Amino acid sequence: MLERIGSGKLAAWLAPAKGVGWSVFETLVLLVAAIAVGIWLRPLDPLALDANFRWILLVPILLALRYGSLLGVFAMLCLIGSWFVLQFLGYYIGLRFPEGLMLGGFVITLIAGEFADLWRVRLMRSDSAASYALERLQNLTQRYVLLRLSHDRLEENLLIKPYTVRDALTRLRDLTLEESETVTLPASDDLMSLLAEYCHLQRAAIYPVSGDQVIDTPAAVLGECKPLEQDNALLAYALDSQTLAHVQQSEHDDVYHGLYLVVAPVLSSSGEINGVLVIERMPFLSINYENLQLLSVLLNFYADVVLSGTDARLLLDRWPELPFRMASEMVALTRLRKDVRVENSLTLFIADDSEQAGLILDALARGMRSLDLAWWINDRVLLMMMPMTGESGLEGFIMRTDNWLQDEFAFMSLRQAGVQFFYRHMDGRDAETQLAELLEAAGV
Repeated sequence: MLERIGSGKLAAWLAPAKGVGWSVFETLVLLVAAIAVGIWLRPLDPLALDANFRWILLVPILLALRYGSLLGVFAMLCLIGSWFVLQFLGYYIGLRFPEGLMLGGFVITLIAGEFADLWRVRLMRSDSAASYALERLQNLTQRYVLLRLSHDRLEENLLIKPYTVRDALTRLRDLTLEESETVTLPASDDLMSLLAEYCHLQRAAIYPVSGDQVIDTPAAVLGECKPLEQDNALLAYALDSQTLAHVQQSEHDDVYHGLYLVVAPVLSSSGEINGVLVIERMPFLSINYENLQLLSVLLNFYADVVLSGTDARLLLDRWPELPFRMASEMVALTRLRKDVRVENSLTLFIADDSEQAGLILDALARGMRSLDLAWWINDRVLLMMMPMTGESGLEGFIMRTDNWLQDEFAFMSLRQAGVQFFYRHMDGRDAETQLAELLEAAGV
């Protein structure tokens, strides 16, 4: 269900984003069809003016609900024009123009159109929030798998390898951030070395992807690889499905004779493909579920770093202790706020020197929502990022915190407990400016 909402299918079905020309054409066709049915069923009264219910008004009302108030008003104008056309054709001779009916139709159509416009905006915001939640869920799943595989490899290789997968990823992340401004796939050689060591690659290459086209020039090469096969079936399948593909999958043709054993897209959590890894040679026993899963997760981690690399690096250059996860999410939320106006908040808590205030600060950090992220600037200052939290959500958070303080510590507010509270609602400006303004206002 979350995927269906996150992909925007619900909003697209209820409020289709069709072109103006098609909407006008649909309006004219429906109105002509309704009048034709009226002529067939009621030859003397096609518009059903003498009926118990004016059925002809259903056409502009339905169009207003489907496309909004503007198309509803256009439909009513067409309905008014149809009265004069019918009168010219010999219908309603001697009858006055039904002013009350048309005026009432205009009012009802405008109400229905305003209702449709309001809920179209709400649906778009709901779709954007669901898309962000789905992206966070996919990213969390990948990190969980990476953690489990890292522990397994640590148990197997601790005695023979001087560093862990986590150390390698940290080093890869730092190198990626350093080169992210000038290179399409930064630190790709280091990524290839990491994949060769942990996934047992022998001959492989990483190619950048621009739009739907794979660029022939490789960003990194391991071994003596042949030129890229643009028409390779395994490559086409991996790019179309946005998943790792290998020769042992049952979905492929049994007569596959391509050059590659494994093809894996460099896919971020938001679904953007930055590159593709093609493997020409690796040990047969290494083509197993655990090894290929580790390969896919490492590429996804790399893609997420590249996607938010430039803006996140600016934050990390200014505040080196800022967690990379918070920096990248802050960049993503700023982009989300600017594009679809999803509200997000930053909160800052500063505890005084009392032990009670420090305990309250620790409790606030433990009680965060699953979407929230925290940065301990020092042991007395805590910064929390609260995605999809606007003014009403922040007021609810403060109210719950005050009630908790009264029940647990007999304090009426955070200030009385020795904890200063600062906040700001994020806007469309760059994340560095907004974070600096909050820290400056708090005197941190």
